Amino acid sequence: SGQPASQTGNIFQVTRWFDQDDPSRLGDIEMLPLILIRYPLQICPKPIAIEVATVGGTTVLPTENNFLVYDPTQGFACVNAQQIRRCQDYKVRFTCPMRFCQCTRWFDYDNPDGGGDSELLADLLNIYPGQICPNPIDIDVEPVSGIPSNKTFFYIVYNSTTGFECINSNQRGVCDDYKVRFTCPEEWCSSKCQY
Repeated sequence: SGQPASQTGNIFQVTRWFDQDDPSRLGDIEMLPLILIRYPLQICPKPIAIEVATVGGTTVLPTENNFLVYDPTQGFACVNAQQIRRCQDYKVRFTCPMRFCQCTRWFDYDNPDGGGDSELLADLLNIYPGQICPNPIDIDVEPVSGIPSNKTFFYIVYNSTTGFECINSNQRGVCDDYKVRFTCPEEWCSSKCQY
């Protein structure tokens, strides 16, 4: 209907602004997977909208420049090589659906070894029967240490249907020890969660 979220029965939730990267020779990268790792529990894994602005507050529209990425499911990326002028410092915020609950605890069944760290849903369902819904709609991942990682990941498995896997051979360094928790459908949560 075009109404703001606050007037639509709280169907949607808008996150705070995130600025996890600073402009570099490459550009400015505000990608959703990195934001999810750095700011766990502050954003849903499948946003339905994205807003982009300079850190000074000027709104940036997808049609204004040739941005590499401007998508709610991926995030935002400005690459200097594709711009007339260097990329500025940007911030992003997302719109999330409200129809989810966060009611699983954190799980950490694997420890990093020579290969990496895995927290896969299929394994967790076997190890912790009844404690995770079989069809999560979201996943949160963070280092066991609780300290946000400043590493840049090149390839990881990171989704609600598979879980999380970081493989050392795909990284420039070694994977941290990670823990995961899942967002489940309301029907499952209503029978499991204490509100």
